[in-house]
Amino acid sequence: MATSLTCVGIFWALLSFTAAISCFTGFYLPFWIKGRLLDKVDAYFSTFRRCNYPKITTLGEVQIIEECGRYSRFADIPSIWWQISTILVGIASALSLLVSITALAALCLTYVVHDGTARVGGAMQLLACLLLVCGLALYPLGWDNKEIKESCGDSATIYNIGTCEVSWSAYILTSSIVLLFLCFCLSFCASRYKISSFGS
Repeated sequence: MATSLTCVGIFWALLSFTAAISCFTGFYLPFWIKGRLLDKVDAYFSTFRRCNYPKITTLGEVQIIEECGRYSRFADIPSIWWQISTILVGIASALSLLVSITALAALCLTYVVHDGTARVGGAMQLLACLLLVCGLALYPLGWDNKEIKESCGDSATIYNIGTCEVSWSAYILTSSIVLLFLCFCLSFCASRYKISSFGS
């Protein structure tokens, strides 16, 4: 196998892929918060998706839609903080995926990654890590919206989730932060070639 990666670099590439998958999984799946809707069904929320939500019928009755889906439009996301969090976590996911694809390509191809590009990749992973931290920190600022109060009680407010609980997608995103930071640290030892090696 022709690769410019060291043993640490191979581990970095595989860990980068794991971090990207966990980041995208945590971002896409709407299981950040778990609440109870009208004491009938569990309700789940993330920044731009939700599961099980109320809908007013043409007869004026409240019907619970038991399915997962995204909001119809970006503007329909019920909090400006959730909108910002969606953008930040989405960019972080894209950056982590870009670096992981490059790192995986370096497993099979020589000179895809050298010392400089490995450090750039590590810097991108650190940026993704910081964007995830910011996105997760801003998300609770939107816990005072109407939809959260319907599922988590009137006591729900900024950084107070009321009767709801943090669900497993949020823990996956938290683990992504740790993995991305570890990838950043490993990127310094990922390549066996220095930039000067390409000119010789």
